[in-house]
Amino acid sequence: MENLSRKERERRERIRHILNVAGSLFARRGFFKVSMKDIAERAEFALGTLYGFFKGKRQLYHQLIQEKIDEQIRVISEQMASETSPVGIVKKFIEAKLRFFYDNLDFVRLYFAEMHGPPVYGENAHRRKYQELLAKITSVFEEGIKKGEFINAPAELLAAMLDGQTSALAFSWLEKTSSESPEMEIELAKRVLLTGVLAKE
Repeated sequence: MENLSRKERERRERIRHILNVAGSLFARRGFFKVSMKDIAERAEFALGTLYGFFKGKRQLYHQLIQEKIDEQIRVISEQMASETSPVGIVKKFIEAKLRFFYDNLDFVRLYFAEMHGPPVYGENAHRRKYQELLAKITSVFEEGIKKGEFINAPAELLAAMLDGQTSALAFSWLEKTSSESPEMEIELAKRVLLTGVLAKE
């Protein structure tokens, strides 16, 4: 564990607060309709202080997206690692991805804009990192197919379809006003999505 000075801890806390505020604004208004001044005012910092942490809006946005996608990949990967069977790993992928998205709905808006549109920061690093995660899922499907647990189909296609269907469910949550727990939907997603890929007895 890092032994940080109080000054460094405070600095990191301020950056975290700024990123949270910026993420909420970007999610609601879009990248181009939010200014550094807007972020500074909402975060209750002087504009000069904000520029002391970030060179500009693009750098701030880039760090926000990078940290959230890194966190998402870490959470999903850790959950997948807690299982050993291909079927169990796929279940954990579905559950972990959906839970993370439900707990970070502002990020979901940014995620779809960043992953499925022109990258704001002008690079595809985020997409490459996520593709590495999908490559792991593809390998899981390959193993499951060899063991006779999954249907005999292209593993890469199964991984892409699983990712797309879980993303579609997460996207539907953006329009909901209810704060009900997503437990039922996550359990249903695991049941329905796995039914289509499990080999018949």
